[in-house]
Amino acid sequence: MHETKNHPAARQAFEPLGEGFARKGQKIYARLRLNGKLTWRSTGTNKLAQARKWREKWDNEQWNEKHGIESKGVRLQQSRVTLEALINDYLQAGSPIIHKRSLKPKAQRTIQGEEYCFRPVREFFGRMPAERLALNDCDRYFDWRASGGYVTTFKVRSKEVTKRTRGGTRAVDLELIVLSNALSLAVRRGRLKANPIRERGRYTDRSRIRHCRETAPTPDELRQIVEWMEKQGHQQPADFAQYLAYSGLRIGEGLGGRWGAVTWAEELIHVKRSKKGLIPWVPILPEMKKLLAGMKERATSDLMFPSVLNPDGALDPSAFRRLLAKACKELGIRHVTPHGLRSYFVTQARQSGLTDAEIAQLIGDKTGPSIIAEVYGDVRPDHLLNIARKIQLTAATRATEADSSRARLSDRTLLHQFVADIDTIILDTPAASAWARHIDEAGDGLGLAKIQNEPVGVVG
Repeated sequence: MHETKNHPAARQAFEPLGEGFARKGQKIYARLRLNGKLTWRSTGTNKLAQARKWREKWDNEQWNEKHGIESKGVRLQQSRVTLEALINDYLQAGSPIIHKRSLKPKAQRTIQGEEYCFRPVREFFGRMPAERLALNDCDRYFDWRASGGYVTTFKVRSKEVTKRTRGGTRAVDLELIVLSNALSLAVRRGRLKANPIRERGRYTDRSRIRHCRETAPTPDELRQIVEWMEKQGHQQPADFAQYLAYSGLRIGEGLGGRWGAVTWAEELIHVKRSKKGLIPWVPILPEMKKLLAGMKERATSDLMFPSVLNPDGALDPSAFRRLLAKACKELGIRHVTPHGLRSYFVTQARQSGLTDAEIAQLIGDKTGPSIIAEVYGDVRPDHLLNIARKIQLTAATRATEADSSRARLSDRTLLHQFVADIDTIILDTPAASAWARHIDEAGDGLGLAKIQNEPVGVVG
């Protein structure tokens, strides 16, 4: 029967052959249990003897898999895959966050950071077979990075610069973490049996990690930095330093600022948060309002901070970092970073009475109040001293003095209320002058005692 559009050919049925085999058309199918369910699987042949061999092979593979024994084909494939191929697979998958039951996407800014970390990793590990990777290779990589083995090329003022770089403990840890992420994805997909560097530990001493609160300026240091930049003729970097300090934005978020995003009537600056940040706006506080007014007078484009060399692009972040570091060195103050200016905003907000949860929302950090207390927030010595002066070391003595003060205040309050009530009862009577004399004599509760013992006559 020929098959037509309106009258398709009848569906072919299985012809039982016994022993768990059946023929359908010109192919023999075997009855197997896959993932706990019985199903038919084509052997690709019409000869029963070959079909039996295929089913025997599949049964052996399932038995090996059940008992943790890899087949020769799988071992051969794993032995040939290189670390560079696994890194490429990881990046093509979008650098996912790997959980037991799901893969979650990362923020675009995080993906860019991981791609940057993969550069030296590719150069050192790229052609190495993944199954040969061991923990001692991490130590060899650390020595290679510390000795300046990685040569990088970057741009300074639109000019390419080639430089031999040295990776510190923190940088090496981050680079090996992203490599471990790629290996974990390969294990999940069956391309690698296990992640050999999963339990490698860290080279960085957590007690020596410098958090951004340690690179935040005080209000006086911020003023010195701004004045130094202005005197050196760097008005735009001076404005940008204040802009970051008054907004709590990350450097990338701040550089993307445009005048069209400023809502003067609502006193808000609409921003695009990175790292999946929350609250897409920044309040215009009085200090920020004064800064923006001056910047607006000098503005030449919609960009708040255009590049001097390329007006269509934003200020070079590396150039700003170098200028900020130079200002601190010239002024003889501690090192300040752009992220330290973000911490400046957090510290000012904390000292103004905002909670860590509120501050986390304001700076667009989805981690919540925990990161404010651990990383960003600081307590300056002058603020700490003012708080410390409120401590009561001799609680009994201070409590007695406080109780006496509250008692005198309570007596006076009661006295005034009593007088107000008397005014509504006593009108023009001879007793009014007597009450007035008692009130005049009131002091430290003595006059009140007389009034309380005085008989009261109600004039009806």
